[in-house]
Amino acid sequence: YRQLFTMIKEQTARLSQLVGTLLDMTNLKSVPRTDQVTLEELVDEVFCDLDPVAEKAGISIHFDDSSSQDSHTDVTGSYVLLYRAVYNLVENAIKYNRPNGSVTVSVKEKNSQVMILVKDTGIGISPENQKKIFDPFFRVHKSRSRAMGGAGLGLALVDSIAKEHGGSVKVLESNEKGSIIALMLPVSSSKN
Repeated sequence: YRQLFTMIKEQTARLSQLVGTLLDMTNLKSVPRTDQVTLEELVDEVFCDLDPVAEKAGISIHFDDSSSQDSHTDVTGSYVLLYRAVYNLVENAIKYNRPNGSVTVSVKEKNSQVMILVKDTGIGISPENQKKIFDPFFRVHKSRSRAMGGAGLGLALVDSIAKEHGGSVKVLESNEKGSIIALMLPVSSSKN
């Protein structure tokens, strides 16, 4: 009975997470996107929230501020949605990393566009899957994703959030030593 109860509890949690993510995806268009969001502060908050997850997995997480021209890169959008997008990217980089690996996030601004780069030391993503990972319900390693509680919607949500903000997300680079995923957004027209 205990084993059955544990299995039912895990399935219920997985379904609850799936329903929550689906609701998030259907409500994207109705969320106001008028906040002035300082990306460095947003990344810092994501790190604070994911630090226990990274520590438990034995993964170190870092913010590389050496590429920032100044200490504040602002975009206009929904803080909640952009937080969710960066959170999902960093969480995936932690989940699909190697033991004792690392995740490094940087913010770069170029030609009225800002890139949030999430670099990991994971096993990489094959070229044929680099676009598919942003499709709903797609999972490269189905059994591994299921064991980690994934439903294949996290990166699809990132893609939807990026598009709702006039941006995009893509795999910039990937090989057996790791991957770099870029979330690209238009820079705020009114900088402080």
